[in-house]
Amino acid sequence: MHQTLRAATHDIHERLHRHPALAAVQDGTIDYVAYRRLLARLYGFHIGFERAARIKPGRSVWLEMDLAALEINPEQLAAQPLCRGFPALALPEALLGALYVVEGSALGGVTLARGLDGLLGVGVLDGRRFFTGHKSETGSAWRAYLRRLSATPHSAEQQATIMATATATFSLFESWLGGWNETND
Repeated sequence: MHQTLRAATHDIHERLHRHPALAAVQDGTIDYVAYRRLLARLYGFHIGFERAARIKPGRSVWLEMDLAALEINPEQLAAQPLCRGFPALALPEALLGALYVVEGSALGGVTLARGLDGLLGVGVLDGRRFFTGHKSETGSAWRAYLRRLSATPHSAEQQATIMATATATFSLFESWLGGWNETND
């Protein structure tokens, strides 16, 4: 299932590597204002996802801490637009598909975190908690997700749901990030 998901989402994944803000973080060329806007946009996606999935806040909490470190106050945070339009996530297999996107992004985040040294300072955690995620446990968290994905035999219908939800979530994420540079400061 993992290989099938990887193949099905390859093109979107590659486009996201070239996204202007994510590429600027990777290259260490993003400026303070653009970085705040990117984190605010990521916050809108992740808080929207956590609510749609009815799961305990996780990545959104890291983003809240990062945005606070970048001087976004609670009122400004509350005014940030939230991503809507997530596929239905009530079925366990649908959630597994969406989590492929969310959990997988944490792997790339570790690499992106290093690109923030010039902006935030070497070794400074404030402002990059989201990208550092589980820190040294990020790989373990991803492997735990993959075990969960493969632990239960899935019918053809369930596999189709996993696939459809993963691709729909990736598409929504890509579309949502398209508005990353809109001002809402």
